[in-house]
Amino acid sequence: MGRITLDRIAEETGLSKYSVSRAISGKSGVSDETREKVLAVCEKLGYKKKKPEHGKKKVVLFILPQCDIRDTGFWMKVIMGAEERLAREGFALHIKVISESEDNLRESEIKEAAGIIFGGYMSLACLNKVEPCESPLLVLTYPPYDMFPYDTMHVADREGAFYLTEQLIQMGHGKIGYYGSLERLSMQKRFEGVKKAADELGAEIAYIWNDEKFLDGSELFEEELLKLKDKKELPTLIICSTDVYAERLIFHLSRLGIDVPEDISVTGFNSDLADLWKIPLTSVGIDKKEYGSIAVNYLLDRIENPMQSVRRFSIVPSFVKGETARKVN
Repeated sequence: MGRITLDRIAEETGLSKYSVSRAISGKSGVSDETREKVLAVCEKLGYKKKKPEHGKKKVVLFILPQCDIRDTGFWMKVIMGAEERLAREGFALHIKVISESEDNLRESEIKEAAGIIFGGYMSLACLNKVEPCESPLLVLTYPPYDMFPYDTMHVADREGAFYLTEQLIQMGHGKIGYYGSLERLSMQKRFEGVKKAADELGAEIAYIWNDEKFLDGSELFEEELLKLKDKKELPTLIICSTDVYAERLIFHLSRLGIDVPEDISVTGFNSDLADLWKIPLTSVGIDKKEYGSIAVNYLLDRIENPMQSVRRFSIVPSFVKGETARKVN
């Protein structure tokens, strides 16, 4: 017989995985009748909850998708902050890079971990493998579904994007373009914040460049910008979904002889407040090493207090008034 997972128990009982998890762990939020039903199914299936041995374990596992390992602008700094914080408490950080094509996460690695951090939504592909061991978890992304039974932490993307857009509208910008991918949930939240601010403050999102044909570095985007320039229909401001897209946009604009911020303002998103930028972007951001340290604080608290309620943590970014945006009349 294979491993008995929470999904299997949920299927047998007709309950949600959230209710099953809380019933097994003895947490509040489920009735005595439900708890008895779940425990009866656990006994029937041969599921046995293992007692935690966190006091003997001194390794924290950090699961990161292979596609994100190259993102030195974010995840590597988060990992540095986490590693430094763990070292002060006598823990080691084990980084596990996973790929879509290969399941290379070993059960022994999970069992040896005092706690596990999931880096981003794509890392959750390993969640079902981790759940049976019931290691304390912290997920660094938005909850993948309602009543997700694990602690999560993320940047307040929508709130930060709203504030950023509000500041620029107050600087006189009423015609706005948006440049960047909307593939990830965090980026969708950012766009929601931009749109909400524009709708409430009477600005117009005139152009949205999120199609891959504009994002892959081809000449199509420059052709689009050039047409708008010739027609004198350029927006006064282009908000980008990340700093990377903002830097890419500034490169395109410079090739077309469009000056930033004299001719057009550009903003980024997700800057590192602890860094000195090559391009002093107007943006919002966080101290990324501090973000990793905060994540460890929450995970260590969960390790020490496994029975406390599931929590959601939202880190509010700060506005950075750089040199890539200016007031307009």
